[in-house]
Amino acid sequence: MRFFFYGTLMDRDVLARVLGRPVAAAALKPAILRGWRRTGIQGASYPIVVRDKAGHVEGMTLDRVSEPEAARLAAYEGPRYSLVRLFADYPGVGPRAVFVFQPRYGAFTATGEDWSLSAWQALHKERFLAALGRRDGGGTAGTAEQS
Repeated sequence: MRFFFYGTLMDRDVLARVLGRPVAAAALKPAILRGWRRTGIQGASYPIVVRDKAGHVEGMTLDRVSEPEAARLAAYEGPRYSLVRLFADYPGVGPRAVFVFQPRYGAFTATGEDWSLSAWQALHKERFLAALGRRDGGGTAGTAEQS
């Protein structure tokens, strides 16, 4: 399975913790999700994606995600997301099918503010990883709900 990540799972440390294995930098490929926009949400440091015909979201994809790993990702995201199949554009290659965790209608209140991985890493990553480890004893995340 091929997954598209647009939030905290673009961070290799978070992704490795959730998957339960290291993730090489070369395994993550840049891609663009067209017709969507990434936005912050009220009360959390992570983003969601919302439909926006004129928008696009730059993210990362990971190929060859196993069924058990997909289950770990779903547990991490939690019940406020649906796993949907969309198409992401790869620079110089074109569109490819990907799985994306789409927030369920009404599950979050979007702020409309842009979200940046580098800003999140600088401001929230250390605390987030510590909380992730406490929540699950250092293994999978449970229901952190952070794409």
